[in-house]
Amino acid sequence: MSESLERLAALAGIEPSYYDYWGRLVETSDSTKRSLLAAMGYDAADDASLAATLEGLEREKHERFLPPVSIVETGIVPKVIAGLGDAAWTIELEDGSAFRGALTELPLGYHHLTASRSGREAVCRLIVVPEQCFLPPAMRDGRVWALSTQLYALRSERNWGIGDFSDLAELSGLAGQAGASAVGLNPLHELYPSNPASASPYSPSSRLFLNVLYIDVERVVELISSSEVQGLIGGAEVRARTAALRGSSLVDYRGVASLKLEVLARLHRVFQANRERDPHSVRAREFARFVERGGEGLRNMAVYEAVAESLRVGDESLYGWQSWPAEFRSPDSSTVGEFARVHAERVEFFVYLQWLAEQQLAEGAAAARNCGVGFYRDLAVGSDLGGADAWGNRVAFITQASLGAPGDMHNDAGQFWGLAPLSPRGLRKQGYAPLAALLQANMRHASILRIDHVMALQRAFWIPHGASARDGAYVRYPLEEMLGVVALESVRQQCAVVGEDLGTVPEGFRERMQAANVLSSRVLYFERDWSVGAFLAPDRYPRLAAASVGTHDLPTLAGWWMGDRSDGEDRARDRYLLVDAFERAGEVCASGMPALYAAGVTGDAAVVPEVVDAATRFLVNTPSVLTVVAIEDVLREREAVNVPGTVDEHPNWQRKRSLPLESLASDGRLARTGRIIEEARSQTVQSVGR
Repeated sequence: MSESLERLAALAGIEPSYYDYWGRLVETSDSTKRSLLAAMGYDAADDASLAATLEGLEREKHERFLPPVSIVETGIVPKVIAGLGDAAWTIELEDGSAFRGALTELPLGYHHLTASRSGREAVCRLIVVPEQCFLPPAMRDGRVWALSTQLYALRSERNWGIGDFSDLAELSGLAGQAGASAVGLNPLHELYPSNPASASPYSPSSRLFLNVLYIDVERVVELISSSEVQGLIGGAEVRARTAALRGSSLVDYRGVASLKLEVLARLHRVFQANRERDPHSVRAREFARFVERGGEGLRNMAVYEAVAESLRVGDESLYGWQSWPAEFRSPDSSTVGEFARVHAERVEFFVYLQWLAEQQLAEGAAAARNCGVGFYRDLAVGSDLGGADAWGNRVAFITQASLGAPGDMHNDAGQFWGLAPLSPRGLRKQGYAPLAALLQANMRHASILRIDHVMALQRAFWIPHGASARDGAYVRYPLEEMLGVVALESVRQQCAVVGEDLGTVPEGFRERMQAANVLSSRVLYFERDWSVGAFLAPDRYPRLAAASVGTHDLPTLAGWWMGDRSDGEDRARDRYLLVDAFERAGEVCASGMPALYAAGVTGDAAVVPEVVDAATRFLVNTPSVLTVVAIEDVLREREAVNVPGTVDEHPNWQRKRSLPLESLASDGRLARTGRIIEEARSQTVQSVGR
């Protein structure tokens, strides 16, 4: 290895090695380093290029006496100012006013530091952050529980074959009646309207915008003023199509998208006509404000979707901007500009869809709050390499590498996720504005945000374009800076944060998250003493945690209990150990234990209700401030939401709930779950009181 390559890789954050699942040291190859450096925008083709790149970085550091961004905790004098010496400087606060107080009194927020020295001027984005994320009083002083669901999976007698924002409001009311404080959701990110079969909420086109298939078409305001569209919806053809979509056991994404987008396009034309008649109407002014707030990001997303739709009409293989003709691969190209001008109506249609989705989510959140319920949203670890986010911001996103994971016991070859990594260099260059925007978009209308694969705040596994996961490497991120932005947005949005910290966790990472009030994810299946296999007792769970039976990538409790084997291990033995944990924790009455042990030998389905109830009591009796109960477990459903590593073998992200919302209240199982939780908490309080 050349010294220059080693130096540049270290500066770029490429780790020289890592320990794999089996404890083996894996060295990062020179070819991987060169590929990842090239993906980051560094010229590392040969030794001469490396030397020139290093020289350029050193020159840039010398010439720029202020960094592009500096982050400081509240109450502390920014080091960046202390290092300016006799240079003249000013601070402009984010509201546009000049700061004139003591530096330790800088308010939270995104400010601008401008300094002058020897005739040169430099600007630094100065971000003042809190020490910790927000924790609501109910978590600071007690514990709460959330009912989790996949929104698309909700059945109702009125939706169009996919759960929508009206269904979400209805479920929130039922959850509130049962005593829940939150409804947990899959990521609500924008997917691909022109390719609806690409349905994984964890591979979105954009994490900044919403999945428009969740719009309740019949609640769109424009429907009121259009007898024509009312007649269409009430006609025999649409009624038959909605009935078929509703009656399907799986979500028919193509059918849903075809019908909803067809009707919504008509409603957009109604909106345009109404706006032309009265350009100053309340509705027109609200839309104009939405467009202004969305800015370039909203427009880029809408243009992306319009281009994607247009190109796929002629060739359905054109999936993702990398497969598009070269002249369409940049939002700044003249061809894209001309396309947007010619197809302005269709571009605005996609903006209109986001407006509707945002309105309905906001209305659903308000209805939920009236029931004492907040939304527990989910932020996916990345957006698709071929999606709108990566197309629209080449500075913030890496497009010549993918996020993934090294090999483990489940997949020796590792995992290629097809997601665009955020660029550490690009984030700092843009003053963490893309990260702030991402958090703001996903904390909006939420009381809790789950950050998928939260370890990516410190490091992420990158796989060079065209390589396999075996050729990947870990890339470091500025943890303290990124965590500071998370804390700032958490406090501003009054939104608690849960970090999904399952898998390989760097040493000391969980402790740092706990210090910042980021809740850990603790899953019953995994919380075990693996030397003997025993499940950990409830008191072994940390307080700052979200405790759950499983996740969307794991079996339901009924499916786990009734399964024969688990990754080569004896499931009957695991069932015995789980029942033993219930017995030790006192979650099942003594008289019922023999029958439960006996049922565990074969995985008898008859005892699943008892197992689910015992698991619920078990988790509620942990000190963890948040207990997450999956609706699949409440309804004793067996089939998993998603089976990782499969594509067509299982209907991933398509299964609907076994019970429509209209029957959930009278069914009694959700109410029973609420009573079990309340009784378990009452007993815990009484025990502590004694």
